[in-house]
Amino acid sequence: MHALLLATMLSLPLYPLNPVQQDTLSFMSLHITGGVDGPNGILSAGPELSAKYEMLFYHPLILRAAFDYRFGQVNSVLYPQGSLRAGTFSAEVLYYRGTKRMTGYIGGGIVFARHSFDMREHAADSLVRSEGITNVEVSNVVGYRITTGLRFRHNFSLEISVTDIRPDFLYITRTSSDRYTLVRKQVRFNDFRVSFGYLFTLKM
Repeated sequence: MHALLLATMLSLPLYPLNPVQQDTLSFMSLHITGGVDGPNGILSAGPELSAKYEMLFYHPLILRAAFDYRFGQVNSVLYPQGSLRAGTFSAEVLYYRGTKRMTGYIGGGIVFARHSFDMREHAADSLVRSEGITNVEVSNVVGYRITTGLRFRHNFSLEISVTDIRPDFLYITRTSSDRYTLVRKQVRFNDFRVSFGYLFTLKM
C-alpha cells in the first residue's frame, strides 16, 4: 500500500523523478502578469499590472525582482476619500517543484510601495472647513509579500499573493503663512491579489 502511494506521488507533475535533469525553468525570464486586488476595508478592488524579472539562482530557488502598478479608491468613511495609485518594488525568493506540464512555487520577500493620493473635491473642501487641513498624502512604506502559484506548459501562470504594508495618512495643516503642522495616522493595507501571466524566456 505504501509503495503504491509513493509511486502515485512520484508520478504527479509536481514531483519529478529527477528534478534537476527535468528542470524546465529558464535561467532568466521576464514574467508579465495582470490581475485584480481584492478590497481590504479601506481600498476598493482594483486592477494591477506587474513586470517581474526572474533568475534561476540554484535549484530549486528563483530570485525575483518586480515592479507592480495598482489603482484603487479609498472608500472608508474613516479616511478622506479619493483615488490611490501605488507603484511597488519587490524582491522575493521562490521555491519551486515541477516539470514541463506543471510547476508549483511558493515564496516571499520584501516590498517598497510609493503612493500617489488624489482626494475627491468634496472631501478636500470638508477637511478645510472643519479642521483647516489643506492637503492629505499617503506615505511611502516598506512591507512584505507572500506568493504562491502554478505554471502551465512552461509559459502560462496563475498566481496568488498577499501583501502587507502599513503606510501613514499625512494630514497637513497650514497654521500661518510659513508654518505647517503634520499629523500621521497609520493604516493597514492587506492586498489579496489573483493574477494571470505569461513568461518570456530571456536566457535558457
